[in-house]
Amino acid sequence: MVHHILVVDNEPELLELVEFHLVQAGLRATRAISGFEALKHLDESAFDLIILDIMMDGMDGFSVLERIRGGSLEMPVILLSAKHEVESKIHGLGIGADDYVTKPFSPAELVARVQAHLRRNRKSVPIERMMSYSYGKLSLNPAAQILHKNGQTIPLSATETKMLLALMKRPNQTIPKLRLFEEVWGHSNYDENSINVYMNYLRKKIEEDPRNPRYIQTVWGVGYLLTGDPE
Repeated sequence: MVHHILVVDNEPELLELVEFHLVQAGLRATRAISGFEALKHLDESAFDLIILDIMMDGMDGFSVLERIRGGSLEMPVILLSAKHEVESKIHGLGIGADDYVTKPFSPAELVARVQAHLRRNRKSVPIERMMSYSYGKLSLNPAAQILHKNGQTIPLSATETKMLLALMKRPNQTIPKLRLFEEVWGHSNYDENSINVYMNYLRKKIEEDPRNPRYIQTVWGVGYLLTGDPE
């Protein structure tokens, strides 16, 4: 099967460059010059991954991403932006992006990231995701992306589910940040900020007081540890 990639950017030259490298890697690419055109393509065709520019006239990439996730489309989304500000990155990851590439970028690196996300996405559901995991008052159903706590049902994003699953598979064991990143994001282009952002989101969902976490402890200079009150 040839994977189908939607590339969205308001720069025709960049669209052509990215399409060329994707096709050279054996992928199929469709271009969209605006956010509105991207949504039209998404209504008409199925895509395995989206490369999405943030800064576009009319409808920016953040608005497109919100529409994508609001419609429950789960394909990976890689954001492109000339912005270097941390706030922009945090916002993009927070509303559902899977990766973030800052312009100017290496086309070869972008293709490598695309292939890493496709590999992770196309794998059949592993047995670990079909199982339920429990620790104390926490019970995780990875396939449904749902956490149960004290009778409360807490929906999780795909990334939050992978992060919590990694911790619940190894309770009371410190997991280094780099290892956690590789397991959750599926590639080794380590981004500590992504880990920190999603850990904050996860803690807000499962901790009574996220600033003083009971379950997910930070092991300073190393990583994270799932602990608490197993019953």
